[in-house]
Amino acid sequence: MKIDIAQLAFIDPTLRDILLQAEKATGFEFTITSLYRIGDKGVHGTLPLRGADLRVRLPAAGEVMADYINARWQYDSERPAMRCAVLHGMGANLHLHVQVHPRTGRA
Repeated sequence: MKIDIAQLAFIDPTLRDILLQAEKATGFEFTITSLYRIGDKGVHGTLPLRGADLRVRLPAAGEVMADYINARWQYDSERPAMRCAVLHGMGANLHLHVQVHPRTGRA
């Protein structure tokens, strides 16, 4: 079953915009592997939700997605080294972590 990101009210509006725009622009259909995690101290545990993990089968495809997102969005103007999209994990755990901050904005 495909999750309709646009209909999930608990997702931060900026995270939703990033995911929807990236999916439309690249033509990739995302498979979400993780959203909200009860008790998580990071972006996966916030409400509204500020983190999502997307399945990546090919590292090159994940790099394209990360580059696309990071070229268009700045995670936090006060911490310019932080990124909205980070490709990490290995093998079956390879995934694209997409995150936003209250100060996330267009790059």
